[in-house]
Amino acid sequence: YLTLLFLMAPLVLLAQQNYIIGETSVQELRERERIFDVYTTRYQPDSSAISFLTHIEDSVQIVAFFGSWCHDSKREVPALLKTLEKANNPYITITLIGVDRQKNDPKGQSQKLHLQYTPTFIIYRRSKEIGSIVEKPAESIEVDLKKILLSGTP
Repeated sequence: YLTLLFLMAPLVLLAQQNYIIGETSVQELRERERIFDVYTTRYQPDSSAISFLTHIEDSVQIVAFFGSWCHDSKREVPALLKTLEKANNPYITITLIGVDRQKNDPKGQSQKLHLQYTPTFIIYRRSKEIGSIVEKPAESIEVDLKKILLSGTP
């Protein structure tokens, strides 16, 4: 049994190497993980939420922890990407951080936040955390984001 475990360990590590782990760009995510690209293209965000997001005029930073292996991330990250693409607002920025199946990243950001679920989107306004969307939104990514921004002004 131990011999089998010893022989399997490198295969597990090899399988995890294909995941995006650590900070990445939207472009790299969409190129390396084609399903994220397909779902981003396909997603149709709520137009009234997009209109609201288009008119935000102060700094909003979204830190998105995700697993490229995670089915919830494959559904919600594309919705967030399409929402931000449609809003086309330079005041709203995103940082994408891929985590492994243990919810760890190379810089230890997910560990500091005790990340438990993917995806987790943390929303900052004027550098202060004002809310988060964990695993799945209550309504939709764009509507939840609008509600957080309306209620969470620091």
